[in-house]
Amino acid sequence: MTQKLKDEVKEILKNASKSDLNEFVAKLALEDNSVYQQLRRRFGRFSNGQRLSQLKADISDIIAENTWGGFINYHACMAICDELDKVTQEALDMILNGDINVAIQEVLLVIKSVMGFLDKADDSSGAVTGSLDFAFDTLKQLSQASANKLTNPEKRVLVNAAIQVFNLKRFDEWDMYRYEVLENVLPLITINTFKLVESATMKIPERYNKLDHFSDRLYGTGFDSEKFHMTQLEEYNAKLKSKALIAFGEFKAAKQVMAKNIAFNSIRQIAIDFYSSQADFRTAEKLAVNGTLSSKGRQDSNTWLNDLEKIYLKTNEYQKLADVYKKKLLLADWMINLDDYKKLKAVIKKHGNWEKSYPSLLQEFTTKLQSNSYAEILNFEHETGKLMAIVETDPSLIFDYGKSLYAKYPERVTDLYYQDQVNVDIGNTRKQYHQLGEVILKYAHYGNKETARKWCQQLIEQYPRRSALVDEITKINDKIL
Repeated sequence: MTQKLKDEVKEILKNASKSDLNEFVAKLALEDNSVYQQLRRRFGRFSNGQRLSQLKADISDIIAENTWGGFINYHACMAICDELDKVTQEALDMILNGDINVAIQEVLLVIKSVMGFLDKADDSSGAVTGSLDFAFDTLKQLSQASANKLTNPEKRVLVNAAIQVFNLKRFDEWDMYRYEVLENVLPLITINTFKLVESATMKIPERYNKLDHFSDRLYGTGFDSEKFHMTQLEEYNAKLKSKALIAFGEFKAAKQVMAKNIAFNSIRQIAIDFYSSQADFRTAEKLAVNGTLSSKGRQDSNTWLNDLEKIYLKTNEYQKLADVYKKKLLLADWMINLDDYKKLKAVIKKHGNWEKSYPSLLQEFTTKLQSNSYAEILNFEHETGKLMAIVETDPSLIFDYGKSLYAKYPERVTDLYYQDQVNVDIGNTRKQYHQLGEVILKYAHYGNKETARKWCQQLIEQYPRRSALVDEITKINDKIL
């Protein structure tokens, strides 16, 4: 709900008397079971145990009402998630005024419930993912907010509740979620209760001693399921233990765990963040550099380059910073992020010699960047001649850069635009006709309007029996003023 809507609701409520408002809410609760359940949870006089039991029953009813033949269809899945999101929001609202202890247990119940029906639901809408993200984020916020408010015995109860969810036996990919439960309650875990957490995590590998038939279907018969799961669990455990030890201030032990498991990207990231927070930038730099050297893909490399960028900004190492921006540009496999180029230019102009560096950079980009990426830089630098030369070798670029080139090369731009963008297979659907019309209109915004109208007229005359095409192109022609 936006702030504007909140203010509007408050203003409306000022006009309602207490008795009228009570009557209105009572009527809503009688007509809508969801409202009744929220009203009961919010204002009913229950013990904490009764409140949680009632919520569990409510959620079970919601799921049962939306399940047919053991399956939850697309719309039913969204309906269930809408109701669960309301529960999560109610729990989140308790941060300011409510029993956070109960709120955390309610969110854990939501997570447990979602995991219980996920394997039989059509989640193509993404509703389940959205509900889980909301629940995990709320769990983290509630844990952080209550870390200094709850007593150790109260924290122990909540950690045990989280472990119960962690211990659930769910679908084959449940591990990535089960560990997220524990990570999000880390602010509540103490050195003593972490022993309970470790005991729970040590039991999970026993479940993957044998290759199960589901993994055969999921990954292929030749896939080593046991090795895969054990490696995953090793990473999840190391990640959880590293974060916990850092939170406890046990830095020496944390360093040992991270060093032993540094081959995992998630552990490397935790280590980089840790050493950076301790102002040990040389160790953080070494970890990030080694990460780039061992990267198996562009995404991994970009992750470590982003870390190096943060490090060099803090250490004021501008030559290294420029090298990072240049590597990020050269790493692009399709289109560069122009912001990296802008940052590179800004650093060199302020701390180096841009006039000297610029020609050699352009020369290197000519051979090492894709034509569309190089064209993006040329366009930014207003290198019209060089940009025109690139477009001549790759006419498809005329769509994006025709406007920049038209003032200097009007005839050539018009010819290339027509040949590459207009004189093409027009397709056979209204959507395709509309798209072609938009292509012509884009040219008309900066080019010769009479020429654009001529293209429209040619299409109409060439395909007079295609009524959808005539309609769409006529509409575009009317927009060319």
